[in-house]
Amino acid sequence: MKRPCDPHRIALGLFILLASFSYFAGLLSVPFHPDEQTYLFMSGDFERFFANPSLLYWNPNRLTDLRQKYRLRDAPLARWLIGVGRQFARAPAPEVDWDWSESWENNRSNGALPSLSLLLVGRWSVAFLFPFSLWLMFQVGKSIGGSLSGWVAMILLSGHALVLLHTRRAMAESGLIFSILLTLWAIQRFVDHPHWLAIPAALAFNAKQSAAPLAALCLGITLIAPKENSLQKRLLQATVYGMLFALVTLALNPVLWGHPMRAAVAAWRERTALVEEQVAAIRAVNPELVWESYPRRALGLLAHLYFTKPAIADLENYLAATQTAEEAYFANPFHSLFRNLWGGTIWLFLSMFGFVLALFQERRFSALQRRLVWLLMTATVTQVLGLVFFVPLPFQRYVLPLVPFQCLWASKGVEGLVQFSREFLKR
Repeated sequence: MKRPCDPHRIALGLFILLASFSYFAGLLSVPFHPDEQTYLFMSGDFERFFANPSLLYWNPNRLTDLRQKYRLRDAPLARWLIGVGRQFARAPAPEVDWDWSESWENNRSNGALPSLSLLLVGRWSVAFLFPFSLWLMFQVGKSIGGSLSGWVAMILLSGHALVLLHTRRAMAESGLIFSILLTLWAIQRFVDHPHWLAIPAALAFNAKQSAAPLAALCLGITLIAPKENSLQKRLLQATVYGMLFALVTLALNPVLWGHPMRAAVAAWRERTALVEEQVAAIRAVNPELVWESYPRRALGLLAHLYFTKPAIADLENYLAATQTAEEAYFANPFHSLFRNLWGGTIWLFLSMFGFVLALFQERRFSALQRRLVWLLMTATVTQVLGLVFFVPLPFQRYVLPLVPFQCLWASKGVEGLVQFSREFLKR
């Protein structure tokens, strides 16, 4: 006997389909970012791996090799996704990286500006995760409230101006949003076996290292849940978590295969040196833009998350070259929706209200839901503190790890306002 169709599931599927169609239709409307060329350039590791994996191993004799530097500096997930996407499209990787010391025209003449077809392939390779992110956002929102929270969280994510800009580029942000949401979803799914959180947490970390605080929290979850487990079993869960996390990270980073420990140390040094170089470069030109203190970093993150206009560029090097594309992009009002003082204030109020409301309502929840709410709150605070303590750079896209939490708590805030309105009208 056939089960009757669930109208709610049909509505959910139709919304995700329509939102995704609009999202994909605008892939080429997003102004080009030079880092997209770097990701396309590095996606050539896909072919190199199958030709000769050892070409990707860290080699102390190739310390100045540009590709090796990128393998040590950058999380690998996006370049593997783009490599797979290029294989489907039969599009070769570019052999030239973008040179930030050269002008836009010089980079174009040197072959560092990708064709529209290659750029579209690269963007599709990561943007395909968008509908899955919407579904996960619905599930996570629903888990702390009900269908209303799930719907609102999903709608907010689908129209989020930062998501529409930064995740439609051939860069790391689409994979980052998806893997963070996958981790939050897994937290509620693997209550009895929290060591499995290692897989989505490792994907998030390998999408972008800024997700490290969330990965560390997931390790902590293995040590506290389930609470009836013995200390020995919890330690075993933590050990299994560490092994799974290491295996996924190792699998995605062939640069570590030849000399794992030495390469890991080199990666840490290379990443640290990159941040120091970026800070020094910005400080030399615009010292007021560097977030020198923790309060300034917190305020900067708050501004980028809620108020600032979607940033077409991190630096001002090529704003003249992208001005026409920028004007065309922002001609669509949805691309800057709520990115002003009033819109940001509403977002901020809903997020804070939802967070506080969940805190006060937790006594009404079942034990399982109460645990989930506390874990999501802890995850929010952990990720915020991680960015405040470790990210001194004023780049807007660095706040993307907080967007799922922003949508989650704002949806809870909307649900709370609706509940209060209903109770008021009943009086």
